[in-house]
Amino acid sequence: MQRRYKQIKSSGVSALLQQGAAIIDVRRPEEWQLTGIVAGSKLLTFFDTQRQSQPEKWLQQLNLQVPSDCPLILI
Repeated sequence: MQRRYKQIKSSGVSALLQQGAAIIDVRRPEEWQLTGIVAGSKLLTFFDTQRQSQPEKWLQQLNLQVPSDCPLILI
């Protein structure tokens, strides 16, 4: 199953959490240290320190951590 994406407002987050949505924090470790980590979130950095990304590899890791039919909240 291919994931579908849509942008939501912050008011929609609680409804997704009630549906069992996983929270994926895509920030880098220095950002987590600066602002903290959201409780219960999965840490899955998207950009490396040179601001490079490997989207296919990232999606593979995401699919290993969260079932494709599970709603996601990306931070």
